[in-house]
Amino acid sequence: MKPEKREIEPLLNARDVSIRLRCSLPLVYKMADRGQLPCIRWQCLSANGKRTKTMVRFREADIEEFLEANYVKC
Repeated sequence: MKPEKREIEPLLNARDVSIRLRCSLPLVYKMADRGQLPCIRWQCLSANGKRTKTMVRFREADIEEFLEANYVKC
């Protein structure tokens, strides 16, 4: 019996998150570094193949949870 295939949800990049949160791109990266925004990170080679680059992506559900957790009715 074959294992069930799980559909992989699309991931958001930092620019997508900055648009949704209406904040700057550097702030998204800072919040991810601080652990305020859950993210997925991995290392890959840069285009020239000489350096490694850290890729950062976000799950849409995590961004929604962040918004709900930080919602303050004014």
